[in-house]
Amino acid sequence: MLEASGLTKRFGGLTAVDGVSFTLRARTITGLIGPNGAGKTTLFNLIAGALRPDAGRLTLEGRDITGARPHSVFAAGIGRTFQIPRPFPEMTLLENVMLAPKGQAGERFWVNWLAPRRVAAEERRVREAARHWLEFVGLSHLAREPAKVLSGGQRKLLEIARVMVAEPRLVLLDEPGAGVNPALLEAIMEKISALNAEGVTFLIIEHNMDLVMSLCRPVLVMAGGRLLMEGEPEAVRSDPRVAEAYLGVAA
Repeated sequence: MLEASGLTKRFGGLTAVDGVSFTLRARTITGLIGPNGAGKTTLFNLIAGALRPDAGRLTLEGRDITGARPHSVFAAGIGRTFQIPRPFPEMTLLENVMLAPKGQAGERFWVNWLAPRRVAAEERRVREAARHWLEFVGLSHLAREPAKVLSGGQRKLLEIARVMVAEPRLVLLDEPGAGVNPALLEAIMEKISALNAEGVTFLIIEHNMDLVMSLCRPVLVMAGGRLLMEGEPEAVRSDPRVAEAYLGVAA
């Protein structure tokens, strides 16, 4: 699905991502873990197009996307959520989700005048898709409410609905479990598993080890901007290099 080869990103004298290479297999849920400052979010930003690499290459299903702009990466089939969700607070949940589908004809103002029926038909399809995904994440009862009423966990669910309405093949999830109560965390894990069963590939940054060990096969470990190891959760948990990276002392 995705291949990174020698990805490198420097900020002045700091090398945040240092020659990272890995391959994501299709239809997997891959975990990305590491201590704070390991370079995980910078790596996400490189994949999503928010940053351009100083060196290295990214390919999505064989297509070179190295240095592509975020909208091009999104159009190619990569969706992304953020550690701190930022929905449009005054817009309804339905409106927030309806914003996401790419290439909507109504975004070009002249089409609204020249082909109003086309725009109206497309908007109906997008609205139905948005309702479907709100139902999927369990937020349909709040569809007409402004997003500002949501809890932190509900905002994470809204982000999943908003990214999925665009039909991505690969989804980058940035700490979906952060600040989420146990009940909603269980719901988020169930939704990720269900989407993966339908063929969606995931790469997940997460500090919640219960989530990582339950969902992710394999797990990538970063430390100091480099890929420390890759393996099954049990192997990662028992590897002394991982304990040293997190705790600063050998296990």
